[in-house]
Amino acid sequence: MDLRNKEEFEFFMQRALASFSAGTNADDNYIELYNILLRAFAIADTDFDGQVSIEEFHSMIEAAAALPRKFGYNWWEEDKCVDDAAKSKNCEDFFTRIDDNGDGAVSFDEWLAFALKHYQEKGSELPVAFDASDKEPFIAACKDSTKEGSAAFKSVYWFQWKCFQAADGDRDGMVSGEEFDKMIEMATDNQKRLGLPVPFATPEERAATFEKMDDNGDGAISFDEWLVFSNKEIISKVA
Repeated sequence: MDLRNKEEFEFFMQRALASFSAGTNADDNYIELYNILLRAFAIADTDFDGQVSIEEFHSMIEAAAALPRKFGYNWWEEDKCVDDAAKSKNCEDFFTRIDDNGDGAVSFDEWLAFALKHYQEKGSELPVAFDASDKEPFIAACKDSTKEGSAAFKSVYWFQWKCFQAADGDRDGMVSGEEFDKMIEMATDNQKRLGLPVPFATPEERAATFEKMDDNGDGAISFDEWLVFSNKEIISKVA
């Protein structure tokens, strides 16, 4: 997966785990995490029987551990594996915990359920997501987001992508008038949750705003148009 730095990994995991916790499992980042775990399972299943045995298990754990470890998170306790004996013991312990029905093999549903729950618990080590912040940190982040290159600037940028991707239901890289409401809802949900003024609250305001943003009148807006608009008309208004 093409994540360039720790910040990007953290944004990725925040979104994936938020989608899992909400029970929607629809966010693109959750789907990517699902696929990472699926690939780890499939690679480990060397005899192609649809299950992972204790003999195959180490390669699955290693494949899953590689991404978080790359950015300094030892979420599969590999930091405790000082030698081969400790590594084997760690694998055996995880295998026993994952093999729910005790049949001596791990199925994909057992692996997926355990890994997601495990990541959910480890998620407490991640920074709080921009759109999950309490009131004062949220306001401070909105203010700091005007400073190009700052942590807040980047977190707001990735948040804008989250809103855009959620709204772009047909995956054509544009947001139509019908999809625009969902984007505005997500972009202002934190203000609503924190008791802050919520802009563009009525259908009429949103329709007028969309029409104004749609400069060329093609019935759709691009991400760069959304980014400029949201920073100016939503984020800066909080600050």
